[in-house]
Amino acid sequence: MASAQRTPDASLDFSHDDTLVAELLDHLRPLADLRALGALAGWDQNTALPDGAGEVRGHQLATLQGVLHDRWTAERLGTLLGELGERVTGPAYSDADRGLLREAKRAYDHATKLPRGLVEEMARVEAGAFESWRRARTRNDFASFAPWLSRVVTLQREVADRFGYTESRYDALLDQYEPGMTTRRLDAIFPAVREASVALLRRIEASGTVVDDSCLHGSFDPDTQVRLCERVLRAIGYDFARGGIARSPHPFTTSFGSPFDVRVTVRTDATFLPTSVMAAVHEGGHALYEQGSVPALARTPLAGGASLGAHESQSRLWENAIGRSEPFWRGQFALVREAFPRQFATVDAATFARALNTVRPSLIRVEADEVTYNLHIIIRYELERGLMEGTIAVEELPGLWNAKYRDYLGVEPPNDADGVLQDVHWTSGFGYFPTYTLGNLYGAQIYAALRRAVPDLDDRLASSDTTAARSWLQQRMYVVGATYTPDDLIERVTGAPPDPAYFARYLDDKFSAIYGLPRP
Repeated sequence: MASAQRTPDASLDFSHDDTLVAELLDHLRPLADLRALGALAGWDQNTALPDGAGEVRGHQLATLQGVLHDRWTAERLGTLLGELGERVTGPAYSDADRGLLREAKRAYDHATKLPRGLVEEMARVEAGAFESWRRARTRNDFASFAPWLSRVVTLQREVADRFGYTESRYDALLDQYEPGMTTRRLDAIFPAVREASVALLRRIEASGTVVDDSCLHGSFDPDTQVRLCERVLRAIGYDFARGGIARSPHPFTTSFGSPFDVRVTVRTDATFLPTSVMAAVHEGGHALYEQGSVPALARTPLAGGASLGAHESQSRLWENAIGRSEPFWRGQFALVREAFPRQFATVDAATFARALNTVRPSLIRVEADEVTYNLHIIIRYELERGLMEGTIAVEELPGLWNAKYRDYLGVEPPNDADGVLQDVHWTSGFGYFPTYTLGNLYGAQIYAALRRAVPDLDDRLASSDTTAARSWLQQRMYVVGATYTPDDLIERVTGAPPDPAYFARYLDDKFSAIYGLPRP
């Protein structure tokens, strides 16, 4: 039985009068500053770096990572963490103290298992792999990217082996993004997600119902799209006084110091409006989470999200549960019509929202509908797990990718740019992709709790009011940052442990209504 919902612990500040906590903060805050500068360099690399500057940026990032590594492996930090570990369980310490110790110990443990040379080499290879990927995708040339990807794979295997694992090398990498998650747990969750997705897709296809999404296709000036994205971001509560927007080959959100500087990027498609607009809402969900941390957590490992899965719960909740709903667009459709009056003169909010929920197996993950999205993730999980466990070679990826798309989605990429080269994530490592599906599962559960708490949510959204949703999420989830573990956070926010059944019900309820499906 679900426990009663609990507001986050009020103790979200550190015990500044404790000399050990104060010393730990003094050690960690400069590390947060250096990490923010690294994020700034990454932002620049994605948005403005000259084509010829990739190699020198790699050296700069390697130097920065080396300095960070030295500070994370300092002998005094290890001693300090050991001394605090014997004390913070007591009532005199706050939840923030305990969370700070937990996250600092994780980072220290990871850092001390890796030599500085390896850390620097990873930074150089990541920068080089990114530049290679960007060129390869433009040219549809996987062969030119393969040597860089092979280097990433080799380094990631070494990292996993140094971290250590019990069952699968992949577990060591997955844990970096979703603490406590394992391949054993994923293998218990993903088959049910796949089965529910495929079953619902088959019911939709058998219904014969076709959603007209023609209004989403046309000619849309890219600069106007970005201005529209800005207005949509403001509508959901993103604070541009503490953020900004740019264009990049792949949309992302990054923080240079949550909650004070959190920026987003979008990618535009001159012929398909949702590429930019829904990316803005997705990245806006990430940014709201980061901007929502209490200032007391700033410049510490607790500022921002509890995990990548928790983060994705917010990007997917805002993008899909709210951002693809008819009530939301009844409240915001005027922005679309003002941006593109000719294209949407005869289109209403209901038609636009319905078009955004078209279910159609497709090639591109970031543009996939909610029913088939997780199949894209499962494909990537299976491939990168094989890369890490040595059962798949880099050279096999294009063929295996295409085969899995045929088997899982019934489509086949016509080229590698729309296939194995579509995502940037493999330039920096492995273990990230499963957090997207975990985010969908967490997000559905959080959304169910939100709707219980705000029963008139649809009416509020239809009147352009996103404040109620944002305020509830802010008070329940965002303020605490990474104070709690992912499982603990979900239970605190929703009143129940993480439960994948919420997502299956959410999908079935939503798309049965849109497609007029009879109940199975």
